[in-house]
Amino acid sequence: MQDEQERRTDLARMKRNATGLLVVVTLAWLALVVLTDDTGLAGYAVATAEAAMVGGLADWFAVTAIFRHPLNLPIPHTAVVASRKDQFGVTLGAFIQENFLSSEVVGARLAELDVAARAGRWLADPDNAATAARHAAELVDRLAQRTTDDDIISWAEGNIRARVEATSAAPLVARTLRLLTTRGHHEELLDELLALLDGFLVANRTRLADAFTAESPWWLPEPLDDALFARLFDGIRNLLSDAATPGGPGGLREEIHAGIERLVVSLETDPELAERADEVKMELLDNRELRRWVGAMWVEVKDRLRAQALDDASQLRARLAEVITEWGTRLVEEEPLRRSVNAFVQRAGAGAVEQFSPEISGLVSTTVSRWNSEETADRLELLLGRDLQFIRINGTVVGGIAGLVIHAIADLAG
Repeated sequence: MQDEQERRTDLARMKRNATGLLVVVTLAWLALVVLTDDTGLAGYAVATAEAAMVGGLADWFAVTAIFRHPLNLPIPHTAVVASRKDQFGVTLGAFIQENFLSSEVVGARLAELDVAARAGRWLADPDNAATAARHAAELVDRLAQRTTDDDIISWAEGNIRARVEATSAAPLVARTLRLLTTRGHHEELLDELLALLDGFLVANRTRLADAFTAESPWWLPEPLDDALFARLFDGIRNLLSDAATPGGPGGLREEIHAGIERLVVSLETDPELAERADEVKMELLDNRELRRWVGAMWVEVKDRLRAQALDDASQLRARLAEVITEWGTRLVEEEPLRRSVNAFVQRAGAGAVEQFSPEISGLVSTTVSRWNSEETADRLELLLGRDLQFIRINGTVVGGIAGLVIHAIADLAG
């Protein structure tokens, strides 16, 4: 497409050609009038030149009058574009809306394009999928970078609070415990907790012994303190060891299982326990640590997302490219999916045009109305002026031919 300077140069050249032809015809007429007696062949030449001048001048006036006043004279019904600029903008906007932005036209064109197949072939190519994945990852990074942390934290906290408040705590805890006990997951959890507790006791034996000694009566001998603590300490560890062994002595592990079952039943049937569970739930929601936890989690997620998005070899990029390639292949190979996507594209395109075409039409008319008169005439002359100069040339030629024919008819008629 030509740029503005090229169009101006081309328009100026065509104007010179049209004006030059008119000047040549005028000089020819002057020469014929001065040098001949206007008879015979000279008469035909004079008539041709006269008619050519009239045709050229008439078309010059008509073409010039479209855009501006000929010779800057305020002749009525000239400078049509400048005087009817606003009406032209409205008409142009309506023309575009009716002929280009109708849902029928756009829908039919989208149906011909088979957007799903084209997109599928492009996305199925690994290089294209990698490019799309890069752009998607960069978009993720920009969104994460421009998103205000406080807004996200408040949104997440509000959603968590709304969901938790709407959920009764007791039935949820009961279902969770029931699921754990039914599938035996609580056995592993219990083993982990017992091992953790035993490890804590071993790691803090000295500190616990010091605390026991500090709390014992002053008159109790220190060796006896140590013996009592050792007996108590070993007894607790033995108890934990028995609980860690199914069927161990004392049946502590089985008692823990029975206690869990009683708790589940109580959570499912006891209204007072359910009410207490909801109170605990609300206390947790009102705790300031919830917002801190949500904030810390969001910061960690955002940092990981940005790091993955900026890393060409990241799992995020690789997974995005894999998903994009997979979808592209499915669009190419699966006819039902392709039809569904094409139907969606057609509906979306037609709906968007139907909704926004008045705004686009209004944008055209508003833009034109904001141009000043000279700018409007200049823009349209750049668009149409080159072809209109051919009208001037044709007018000169056709006028000359018409003058020649009329003179010949008059001469033959005597």
